[in-house]
Amino acid sequence: MKKLEIVKNAIRNRRTESKPDYRDVAAVLLFIFLLPYIVSFFFGNAGIERKEGGEQTEGEAAWGTKESGRTELFWEDIGKAEFIVCNTTAAGTEMMPLETYLISRLPATIHMEYEMEALKAQAVVLRTEMMRLYYDSKEEKEEGKAYIYVESNIVKTDGTAYERCKEAVGSTRGIYMTYDGYPINAPYFAVSAGATRNGNEVFGNENYKYLKSVVCERDFTSQDYVHSIRMSRESFLEKMQKLCPEIGWEEGKALEEAFSLNRDRAGYVLEICSEKGTIAGEVFRREFSLNSSCFEWQEEGGTIVIKVKGVGHGLGFCQYGANEAAKKGSDYIDILNYFFSEIVIEKTE
Repeated sequence: MKKLEIVKNAIRNRRTESKPDYRDVAAVLLFIFLLPYIVSFFFGNAGIERKEGGEQTEGEAAWGTKESGRTELFWEDIGKAEFIVCNTTAAGTEMMPLETYLISRLPATIHMEYEMEALKAQAVVLRTEMMRLYYDSKEEKEEGKAYIYVESNIVKTDGTAYERCKEAVGSTRGIYMTYDGYPINAPYFAVSAGATRNGNEVFGNENYKYLKSVVCERDFTSQDYVHSIRMSRESFLEKMQKLCPEIGWEEGKALEEAFSLNRDRAGYVLEICSEKGTIAGEVFRREFSLNSSCFEWQEEGGTIVIKVKGVGHGLGFCQYGANEAAKKGSDYIDILNYFFSEIVIEKTE
């Protein structure tokens, strides 16, 4: 009898063990469902490590991948891009394809309300700037990748502004400017004082033949064309002596007698000269927070009045002038050839 009970119990236990535990089945199915996400978490960024081969650190973003959470914006496969920009800001370092970077860089450098051909020209200027950085670095490509290291402000846009950025960059994709087979130094600024400056004259050498002075006949219509500042004689002299401690201003001597202004052909001040020292025009501009170094001054009683024309250094690509040209029907190639002489338009791909 006992043997019979033992046999029955064994059979009962075997049946019980053979019944499937649905909680186990559910766990297996859940694991299978989550497996792709687990793999993506650990290995999804394997193809976009930093150039040195290290891992991405906190604050770095994986541009150009769907895992980056930016599929609603423009993105490229970073694995297919030839030129990779490594942009470092206070928030960390982002690695992104060059064309993706330019879409976020463009709105940080020009008014997005400008004509499309002016925006296209600015996109080419920015791309040229990146190509120049890469060529100057003299770094070899690694597995077909060229890395460009920058520290610049970028702006994430959406809506109309984003679409305009995408069009300006996309329609000029890969295009940049060269002179004698090398990417040019392509400076840009907001508003001229009536003409751009001559590069050889500003820098004092013959390396900038493509930066010739050209007329910007409509820049005077900009609301930012003229501005002025006023300060006491004491404050003026204090700032001057901060730049050049030897400089003095004798009592009874007129401002124009104490200091002479050496200008270039476009009217920008190259140097401020006195008997005791010289100050560069651009250095003076920064210290006095002037819009440009194209200025005039005069003394009214005990007050110094400085009247300034234009916004920016005055070299290269004038954005306001480019926009006025675009309004008249010039395309971006025409605009670039106007501001940069004897250049060659090339393409990265």
